[in-house]
Amino acid sequence: MIGSLKFSRAQAKIRPHFVLTGPSGSGKSHIIQAIAEEHDLGYLEINAAQLTKEGTSGNSLSKALAPLAQTSGILTLCFVDEFDKLFISGNSNTSLAHETTNGVQNEFLRVIEADTTQVFGDYGKYVTASVKNVLFVFAGAFNGEENITLDKLREFGIKTEFLGRVGLIFNLEKLSIDSMYAALQSSAILDNYLQLFPSINRDDVEEAVMNVVAEQHDQNTLGIRLLNTLINQYFINDGKLLKPQIAQTTFQTKLSFDIES
Repeated sequence: MIGSLKFSRAQAKIRPHFVLTGPSGSGKSHIIQAIAEEHDLGYLEINAAQLTKEGTSGNSLSKALAPLAQTSGILTLCFVDEFDKLFISGNSNTSLAHETTNGVQNEFLRVIEADTTQVFGDYGKYVTASVKNVLFVFAGAFNGEENITLDKLREFGIKTEFLGRVGLIFNLEKLSIDSMYAALQSSAILDNYLQLFPSINRDDVEEAVMNVVAEQHDQNTLGIRLLNTLINQYFINDGKLLKPQIAQTTFQTKLSFDIES
């Protein structure tokens, strides 16, 4: 991503925080981890769907950012995964969801505007951690919406103040069939199964899985994760991919977003 490259080259003097969107399984976390590894950056991953407002029970931002106290100020990419889940209805009481959304957004705003923040330390005490060398990447599938814009993000419930500070957006496309095949060839799960069942021919497995991947490509809402599902089904069902089970591997309905009026 251009933003993270600028961040690395500028040694954090420039911190272009950005939003990364794309279908589930399109490789968002993999790309950011690869960039961190390539440029020798620290990496911290947060699941936004699990965040609660500071002062309430659960995993607050101060707890999630606690590892930053141990990074000694090195350049770090903080990948905030499933950021969109804060805005999807059906996960919790609507009023509580809005309260959590506003609270978490405000806490992120304070963090990205500051050089330091208070994080949860040993024995329940707060300690000061540097965030001036941290680039935040807010990622999510956003219900499969294409061409996410600032206007769409604001409609979903993200505050204008937040978008004013995290205004860059990068949209990833759905993985191609060729990319799925490349991922299948390097699948650790497939390697493990073949070690357990040495009589099984790898080419037969790959052909069976890729036939389904090609057939289900338009309906594939799991992205690269579909491969793991199909591999498991193949070996559990004695080398068969059964149509009734295949039909269950894609979602038929979409969750809706809570849009604040």
